[in-house]
Amino acid sequence: MQNMIWVLMLTTMLACSNQQKKEGPATNPGPANSTSNFLSMKINGQLWEADHDIVGAFHPKGYDKLIIIGGSSGKKDKSEKSFTVNIYKTEGPGKFHFAQGNPALSVAQMGNWSEEEYLCGSMMGFDVSFDVTRASQNPTVVEATFSGTLTCPSGKELIITDGKFYYAD
Repeated sequence: MQNMIWVLMLTTMLACSNQQKKEGPATNPGPANSTSNFLSMKINGQLWEADHDIVGAFHPKGYDKLIIIGGSSGKKDKSEKSFTVNIYKTEGPGKFHFAQGNPALSVAQMGNWSEEEYLCGSMMGFDVSFDVTRASQNPTVVEATFSGTLTCPSGKELIITDGKFYYAD
């Protein structure tokens, strides 16, 4: 089941990224002041910002009550870091807290954090909170703040604070 979720998340992220608007690096102070798409967070106290493939979706066609949040940074090779979140069984904006094994199968993960930490979160473990303040389908707008913990294969944890996301299509 976990492999199916991983494939679904990757397929969704790739499909959504093909429809995304062109954007530059995230430099906005936060969602309320945004004019372009961005994803940023502090990971273990260090700022991380997506610089491409920023995606957001609310109840996309073919999926039942799903919010997608994602973005990547770095070269498009094996060192590219990708953050992906799928929040299932959502009616709209709200506060969502979920951990590994949640009944809705919602998931959060960071891919390629390092060679050793190739997948943090997902089946390795996660405990995250998202405050989705805006979510609409037509036009697509998703805005959220978030925090939490992603567990890596070595047992190391990525502590996420000050997470900010904005996507408008």
